[in-house]
Amino acid sequence: MLSREIETKARQHLRLARGFLETAVVTAESSEFAERNALSRAYYAMFHACSAWLAARHGVARKLKHPELLDQMHRRRGKDFGDFVRDIRGMRRAADYREDWKPQPGGVRGKLGRAEKEILRLCQEVEELLAGHQYDLD
Repeated sequence: MLSREIETKARQHLRLARGFLETAVVTAESSEFAERNALSRAYYAMFHACSAWLAARHGVARKLKHPELLDQMHRRRGKDFGDFVRDIRGMRRAADYREDWKPQPGGVRGKLGRAEKEILRLCQEVEELLAGHQYDLD
């Protein structure tokens, strides 16, 4: 059972995940800076989708730091998923902080495609969990 507080947190994270995902768009004509920005937005969409999932599925309502969230997802969702989230975070950090970072042909679009699928899958799972829950009457 979820408390109203946890449901509220999960819904807030879902809203942010979907909003950031809408802005994580790259086309063949995108500039280096559009790709840098898209990686950043995709990672934060993933961060919030994971936070929503942890809240709705496991009752985790406190704000997690990035390494802690990565560890939680690795442990609770599996190595492949955890490694993918860690990879997206690494790409985001490189695109945000490394002045010598350059987009690799097709690399960013490929990662963003998988990220979008994973984010939407997490969001769908959270929505289903929230639709089927009973309130814990604190």
